[in-house]
Amino acid sequence: MYFTSLLRTQFGSPSGTLGSHWIAPLMNIANLRLIRTSIQLLAPKSADTVLDVGFGGGASLLALSREVTAGKVIGVDYSRDMVRDATALIQRRGLANVSATWGDVSHLPLADASVDKILSCNSLYYWTDIRASLLELKRVLRPGGKVALGFRSATSLRLFEFAWRGFLVYEPEEMAALLRQAGFEIVQVEHRDRWQVPDIVVVVAQLPLGLTTSL
Repeated sequence: MYFTSLLRTQFGSPSGTLGSHWIAPLMNIANLRLIRTSIQLLAPKSADTVLDVGFGGGASLLALSREVTAGKVIGVDYSRDMVRDATALIQRRGLANVSATWGDVSHLPLADASVDKILSCNSLYYWTDIRASLLELKRVLRPGGKVALGFRSATSLRLFEFAWRGFLVYEPEEMAALLRQAGFEIVQVEHRDRWQVPDIVVVVAQLPLGLTTSL
């Protein structure tokens, strides 16, 4: 019981020695294909401002930095330890256009309509208020901007139920429906490796041009 509770806490918000030296590197390895697929489908441009929500071990920040060379990559994570570790990594790599800051997805520390694209990989299970979180993504996204949510389907995660109980899991079309309800247009629902565990799901949505961000 204690071990599974510890796993849930660490995967949701890695912290301490366990989080920095074990959980974060493990997440980087486990999420690599999901991150690559999500970024490929998001298709950030060199001069874009891209928000990365829930960057965890930092692999997604590094991957985005290779695509966004003239714009900005802004990472927001709920774990202060991950923000500290990512900041140190950014400084070691000399990535002047990449930053990491603490924040909650339901109250992002960003201005209205301030980013061109949003990426989030394997983070949404921990968003306790999914509607408020999606509306917050909508608030900070510029009209015409895109969001790519990468995750594992509820079906794929059933084998890991001992570690995921109490968290929020979704099927691809369920997440697409939630995005539509929040005011997004669905661009693509990609479901790869559906017969494998874990699978890969990426839902790409767009904020319609001319749509106000006021709620």
